[in-house]
Amino acid sequence: MLILRSAAPIPEKRDYPVSPLNAVWYGSLRQRVTLPQLGHLFLVFPLGEARISCAGTILEHNQYLFLTQPSDERPYTISNLHSTETSPQLLVLFLSPDFIVDMAGFLGIPADLNQLLHAVPLLQGDTVSQFLQGLIATEDMTHAAAEEPFMDIIGQVLHLQRLRHQALLNLSSYKRNTISELLPRLLQARQYIEARYLHPIKTKQVAGHVALSEYHFARLFKTTFDVTVRQYVIRLRLDEARRLLESTDKRVTDIGLEVGYTSLSAFINAFRRQVGISPSGYRSQFQALAQN
Repeated sequence: MLILRSAAPIPEKRDYPVSPLNAVWYGSLRQRVTLPQLGHLFLVFPLGEARISCAGTILEHNQYLFLTQPSDERPYTISNLHSTETSPQLLVLFLSPDFIVDMAGFLGIPADLNQLLHAVPLLQGDTVSQFLQGLIATEDMTHAAAEEPFMDIIGQVLHLQRLRHQALLNLSSYKRNTISELLPRLLQARQYIEARYLHPIKTKQVAGHVALSEYHFARLFKTTFDVTVRQYVIRLRLDEARRLLESTDKRVTDIGLEVGYTSLSAFINAFRRQVGISPSGYRSQFQALAQN
């Protein structure tokens, strides 16, 4: 993996096949920057109060996006939509398709990288965002420090590929055109939930985010992912609760509030149903196992 420290990525283009390397660029965006045409996938992550445009999409400061390889000869250009007096910070990951496909093959995951959520503004706050923030937080962004969060991000791309493959199997009774239209929306809805699950969230709200009727969306989501929106929100909240019980000394009451429960009894009951033990009992068991 390369750490690019130039003022801007070099907008190269090759007329012969190349195997692009994984790379990271972190810098300031004064007006615009053109991304190299070397066959990469891109992950664009604005920071601070940045507001940018790229691939016909406006990206707010609380969003990020994937870009697959361009279908024509025109390279991607990222433009600063704020005044030229401000230079927002921007993180761009250059992902090697060959590297991802090789890893997917090793793990037995069918990889169709052109079917990622191309140029769809995705809300920050999900697991990918957390790993990207971890990448930025690495001191001086040295190669050694950046390698682990970068590979975690690659792991999330592979997870998305696995998720998409399973969704295709679950939707196999639908017409191909219907799947092509609906699956990106369903994957976007799932990502939206992952970014918002700590806040109050309703099925109607998620359906509206992807422009589907509530009833139609709820049925499709359950068919596609084998779980309802409510069940998925609960699963994410309780997974986060377990992480906090394992890694912090926060009170059970505070953890319940942090993961979206306004009632301690509701949190304890939900946790017990999911995990089979109370939160305090889970923490005690984890600490006992950690000491052995």
